[in-house]
Amino acid sequence: MNRREIFDRVKQATVAVAAMNRSEAKQPFTIIGSGFSIDPCGLIVTCLHVVEALMEKTAQQQIAEVPQEEKGKPIQKLRPVQAITPFAVFYVTKASTENLFMFPCQVDSVVGKTNFDLAMLRVLPHKAFPSGYPFLEIEEYNAIAEGDEVATCGFPLGNYLYEQLGTVTSSFTTGVLSSIIPSPGASKDLVKGFQLGLTATHGNSGGPVFSLTSGKVFGVLQRGLQDTSGALLAGITKAEPIYPIADVDFIRRIKNTPFRAPLA
Repeated sequence: MNRREIFDRVKQATVAVAAMNRSEAKQPFTIIGSGFSIDPCGLIVTCLHVVEALMEKTAQQQIAEVPQEEKGKPIQKLRPVQAITPFAVFYVTKASTENLFMFPCQVDSVVGKTNFDLAMLRVLPHKAFPSGYPFLEIEEYNAIAEGDEVATCGFPLGNYLYEQLGTVTSSFTTGVLSSIIPSPGASKDLVKGFQLGLTATHGNSGGPVFSLTSGKVFGVLQRGLQDTSGALLAGITKAEPIYPIADVDFIRRIKNTPFRAPLA
């Protein structure tokens, strides 16, 4: 793929993680963060803190309430908690009509990693995607190296960017893979994240970090860094590695979970 094809494919698979505003026609949804599809059945990767923003309690608080007999299991089913149902909003431009369509797809299952800021959402099937959702391929870990040209895609500032500039769809930022954490040469199982030389801000969290050579994703944009005064630094961000959440067992488990009924 050439670079234009890579950007087009990434944009199609990048979603806004949002809460629907059913009583507000002017602002139909509030963007909480970003995410991206990694499977045509509708598996969306994002950051755990993006999902937690819609929950009454954080994942750690919920885990603390797990019955003693459940603790220690590799995968724990948490008790019901009050939360706003998230939606993954896909954006599709129809070239034949020059119209932009937004398709809010309801999330029905959430699986999170507690040792990383990672979560996987599964959305219900949608008639707008009869052949499956657009998705991104995962980059082989041994194919990335410090100094590689990379990019991210997402929704910086959420709805506020639209209010300021009129930007509706996701935005790109390019940069370099500055550092593999803790060090280059670390095995995939020991990688804790990636330092990136690019600019991102609130709303970018959960977006894909991908190679500009292959278009494949290897990271999940987590956060920007702050200086000693608490101000956000431009040009330095951290991404979580995608590999822990793209684990075969995680994918199998969320795929095999029965679908729930959509909201009325």
